[in-house]
Amino acid sequence: MAIVTRPARDEDRDILGALKLRSSLAWGDHVEEVLAMREAREVPAAHLPHIIVAEASGDIVGFATILRHEGAAQAELEDLFVAPEAWRRGIGKLLLAEAERRAIASGARSVHVVAGERARPFYEASGYEVTGAVMTTLAPAMELEKRLSE
Repeated sequence: MAIVTRPARDEDRDILGALKLRSSLAWGDHVEEVLAMREAREVPAAHLPHIIVAEASGDIVGFATILRHEGAAQAELEDLFVAPEAWRRGIGKLLLAEAERRAIASGARSVHVVAGERARPFYEASGYEVTGAVMTTLAPAMELEKRLSE
């Protein structure tokens, strides 16, 4: 299955929101809380210019959102979701690499992400280091950062 990436389009928002929710529910953790969270099923319109979509055979199978505030040396990986039926096929790794490439192109020197325990090994295997811990709406999570090289 060939995976291609492209910028998100306005008409992708509902599909991305549904994929985000499916992916968030796939492990069976915090189901009631996730279902009650509007942001668990929505992708803000303001994020669309910063979203990378992964497609396989014309179907959206994942996306990543990379944000960088003007003048900041650090970019924020806001979202990285892969459809559960497409897990373990390298899509997350592909999206993360593209997000990092975009961060470098925008002048960022590092990428920051907040990740739960299930995602932590993925980020650590990709060169991210734990820099702290935070409490999210649902559970404790790790703050991780990766220094970028040009």
